[in-house]
Amino acid sequence: MRCSLFLFLIAWSAAGVARDDFLLAPESPTVAPGGRIEVTLFLLNDSIEERSFDLPARFTLRPRGRADSPAVTLEATEPRQAQVRLAPGAFHRARYAGTLPQGLVGETVLEPVDFKGPPLAFFIGTPEGSRSGEPPQSAAAEAASAAQTPAAGSALDPDAARFASAFSPYEPTYFSAGSSGPTNARFQVSFKFRFFNPQTKTPFLEKIFFGYSQSSIWDLSSVSKSFRDSSYRPSLFFLDDTITQWNFKQTTLGIQGGFEHESNGDEGADSRSLNIAFVRPTLTFPLRGNYFIAVSPKIYDYFETQDNPDIAQYRGYVDLLLKIGEKDGLQLATTLRKGTRSEAYSVQLDASYPLKTPWLGNLGGYLHLQFFDGYGESLIDYNERGRPEFRIGLMLTR
Repeated sequence: MRCSLFLFLIAWSAAGVARDDFLLAPESPTVAPGGRIEVTLFLLNDSIEERSFDLPARFTLRPRGRADSPAVTLEATEPRQAQVRLAPGAFHRARYAGTLPQGLVGETVLEPVDFKGPPLAFFIGTPEGSRSGEPPQSAAAEAASAAQTPAAGSALDPDAARFASAFSPYEPTYFSAGSSGPTNARFQVSFKFRFFNPQTKTPFLEKIFFGYSQSSIWDLSSVSKSFRDSSYRPSLFFLDDTITQWNFKQTTLGIQGGFEHESNGDEGADSRSLNIAFVRPTLTFPLRGNYFIAVSPKIYDYFETQDNPDIAQYRGYVDLLLKIGEKDGLQLATTLRKGTRSEAYSVQLDASYPLKTPWLGNLGGYLHLQFFDGYGESLIDYNERGRPEFRIGLMLTR
């Protein structure tokens, strides 16, 4: 009890002048990967009048800077009052617990989704005490711990864990093959890296990322099995997934903005490159159950197109991403482009479905179906319209 009150006072003083009604404090500063997290929620009445507070049966937290990570749901662990009345200066404490999703390692910040309040910060990994002279665990406990702990030193080495925790998915990563003529494969690798850790004293810096995406088209029908073209896209940007939240069904607005370079790495007549400045708002509408709709236009302007000065005629100035589906189920995404030339357009459809089912042995990733039609599937052919392409494969992140 003293520890919880002490953590509460620290969290309240850190909240500064914001004085949010709800504050969260972890029962332990370190949590096992994929393990159970227990927190104490404090309600404080800092007004001069008696106030009533609705105490939730459960609430949701979202990992900061990791838009593709599953949300964390915490539920009350003891009988609670649905509504609490507090005198001026009084506070009320309630305890909640939940299970962390797999893949979260290192210094982690969870931001409230259901209410306004400061984030919850803690470390996911092996407690320091277990490396500094504590009694050894039993064989059963060691086996349980090993089952929850990632390999390669992420939980055993705090530096490695902090480094790994700075990486997160960016755009989809997949490998898919198919044919509407010559057989080919298309694959993409994408990630983002957060420069500053979540405990920095300047919250703005926590949202600055380096992103990298690489996509390639592989000609599998040729004798040499050569790559048709590759596109390399490093970027530097600001990203806030929940800059605004409305009460209407928890609709959220995120914002991204920055600079991106794209090139195919060739020289001479085959060289293609461009630089853009972009802004990308993302509006997400929750639907019934775990379903959602997201609208995400990427609006950009070119400031260097020496190798392809007419690219706007075929690509335009907006990539419109529309996504609908279930957070942990089937998702459909379409990316639309319209060039300034009347006939220039492109449409890409991606469908993904989780493969983590018992009858597939809990295989990781997603079944991926892709369709592309229009101009410029590859950067080398930005001003040419190819035949429609159908592909099937494995998507690792979406």
